Amino acid sequence: MTAVVLAVVTIVLGGLMTPLTLAARSPLAADMAQLLGYYSENTGLIGSSWWQAAVALSTVEAYAQATGDNSYDAAIVSAFELHSGGDFEDNSDDDTAWWALVWLQAYDITHVSAYLSMAETDADYIHEGWDGACGGGIWWQRNPGYYKNAISNELFLELTAWLHNTINGDVKYLTWAEAEWSWFSRSGMINGSDLINDGVGGNCTNNGAPTWTYNQGVILAGLAELYQATGNRSLLTTAEHIASAAIGQLTIAGVLTEPCRGADCAARLDGDTQAFKGIFVQDLKILAVTAKTSKFNAFFSRQARSIDADDATASHDFGMSWSGPAADVSSATQASALDALVAALDLPGASRHKSSLEIRFTECLQIR
Repeated sequence: MTAVVLAVVTIVLGGLMTPLTLAARSPLAADMAQLLGYYSENTGLIGSSWWQAAVALSTVEAYAQATGDNSYDAAIVSAFELHSGGDFEDNSDDDTAWWALVWLQAYDITHVSAYLSMAETDADYIHEGWDGACGGGIWWQRNPGYYKNAISNELFLELTAWLHNTINGDVKYLTWAEAEWSWFSRSGMINGSDLINDGVGGNCTNNGAPTWTYNQGVILAGLAELYQATGNRSLLTTAEHIASAAIGQLTIAGVLTEPCRGADCAARLDGDTQAFKGIFVQDLKILAVTAKTSKFNAFFSRQARSIDADDATASHDFGMSWSGPAADVSSATQASALDALVAALDLPGASRHKSSLEIRFTECLQIR
């Protein structure tokens, strides 16, 4: 990665602080500064991918929520100011949903009403794509509709259930969330191994496409939000089954990996897949906290240890493979690994031995 001094870092921290300088504060702070090195003042985005910029901004928000370090909140403001004119909507329903979730998360942090309003606007826009084809669900892309895929519908579930949990007296978004889960659970996308394939084909049956890690992740957050809305404990049970299946089948030596491996599918491990694993871990943490379970704590710790030991460079870069080596580094791989590192903080049921953030970071993440 080209060395860049991020304007947001300069403004908020009041100096030209590099990742190595921040390492004295904590390794995690330095890792986050490296992610913000991909930030562009001109675009207001972290990286060049529209949807992955939303995911990376969610990483920044999750870091702030977990640590209390709001050094990079200016990136939230900048992205909103530069792009809110288009309502963060495009032809891909999943892209729109990623941004809507970012603004709900931003609202949780800041209580700025404009962020909540934007999430509502985007949810309403996505719902316009709901129709009776295959019995319900939203399309991945519009004009024309391509196919109904898992990720778009999982995101819509999380978005609408979360909106209901945020808006006092809401009925509309809960109705949509319940309709989404009712359709999704009957769609056939959840296969016999309790993993979720990529979508339904033209014949409205499971298309048998790869069980990407992020498809196993977003559903966990969606079901956790729907549980909070309804109190239906079976939703958490279903989510835990999917999570356990993913950990059992999509790991090598305990480290999360995509299901597509080997030269025969190398082309499918493209720039998009670089962001997937972090999404899974971040959403698994949401499930674990909601369910108040420590059953996944060993998994969280295993990912953080592997990233720290085998997928980190001296300059705080992370690659796609958490078992190493640190190769094919990008904003997406950086955000993905950071999601796992942040998720390893404050595990459910774990005791806190020290209150200092710096000490907690150095305990959870070995100083490199």
